[in-house]
Amino acid sequence: MTTKVNPAATTVPSNVVGKDVQIFTVDYIADISTKTGPLSAQQAVLNTIQETCTILVAGPLGNSDTEQTFMTEGVDSVVVGTLQTAIQALGTVDSFDFSSNTVTAKTLTVPV
Repeated sequence: MTTKVNPAATTVPSNVVGKDVQIFTVDYIADISTKTGPLSAQQAVLNTIQETCTILVAGPLGNSDTEQTFMTEGVDSVVVGTLQTAIQALGTVDSFDFSSNTVTAKTLTVPV
């Protein structure tokens, strides 16, 4: 019987996407759950993110529908500040005010 020596144990973090990825949370400050139309606030955020990077995963709304976490291609330090500025610059879309929204880089953790 042959002993396997390669590959070594999975390294943490493990990235099998093949590109650098970043995870960040957009804090909408207020409940954005009803702003779902094609010209509404949620779509405006998706469009803004995709102007900077490619969305790989868009999580569900959380924290009473005031936050959403995304995984995108890219590097945290480059995109997070740019995204926060761009989302705040949306101003008001469909009566939803983006001026105080924040974007925070996250790390992937899996609870056990």
